[in-house]
Amino acid sequence: MDIHKPKPWHGLREFLKEYVIIVVGVLTALGAEQLVETLHWNHRVGETRVQLNQELGADAGAGLRWLTNAPCLDAQLTALSQAVAEARHTGTYRAPAQRYAPTLVQFTNDAWLNARSLQVSDHMGPEAVKLYSKAFFYPAELATNITTLHSLAGELEPLDTDLDHVSPAEAGEWAARIGRIRELQARTEVAMTYTILSTDLVHEPIGLEMPQRFAADRRKLEGACVADPVTVLATLRDRSLSTRQQFEKLGLVYSREP
Repeated sequence: MDIHKPKPWHGLREFLKEYVIIVVGVLTALGAEQLVETLHWNHRVGETRVQLNQELGADAGAGLRWLTNAPCLDAQLTALSQAVAEARHTGTYRAPAQRYAPTLVQFTNDAWLNARSLQVSDHMGPEAVKLYSKAFFYPAELATNITTLHSLAGELEPLDTDLDHVSPAEAGEWAARIGRIRELQARTEVAMTYTILSTDLVHEPIGLEMPQRFAADRRKLEGACVADPVTVLATLRDRSLSTRQQFEKLGLVYSREP
């Protein structure tokens, strides 16, 4: 830092003059340093917001793909429940034509974790921090839920084939497992809707190309139960409907909020 070197002074007036020069120089240097730091953090915050919004958009797209196929998953669980209920009475289990196969989608919150660990969030303002904290709460939960649903689906593998000599107790155990999956899946789908709405709040576009391509591919395999992504998104954005009403309109099973 270059500070003006004081001249030899004679009298109070010269002393005050040199004092003012030194003080002004120091304050100017400190102000410039503060300005540079402020500009630096403003740039970091801007970059981070872009990354956060893009990650939210990707999470929302993953949720939309799942919700597009969700009616088929509900139908698969219903068919399993009915087959197990029949086996409780007859002792014979007949496997449904379609096995329960949860959609493989990925949810991440890496950008928000980085923003917190690198202290960028400290410079974003309280309202922005509150918004992103809430928005990324759901993808973090969804990542765990999707893994759990796939694990639970693997436990249902014996129900992919017909079974004889099924006892009422065994049928009851299978029914309980199916019930737990249905409950977790319903709560997961509610969290997906909140992820989509959070993405709208930060004004990040939700791409429809991948969900539409996904829906077209699934429709070839599973038929008319696959929903239209455009219709799903429009229904979730209809603020005149409650979450329960939105789910009913989409033909999905509603569970309490996560």
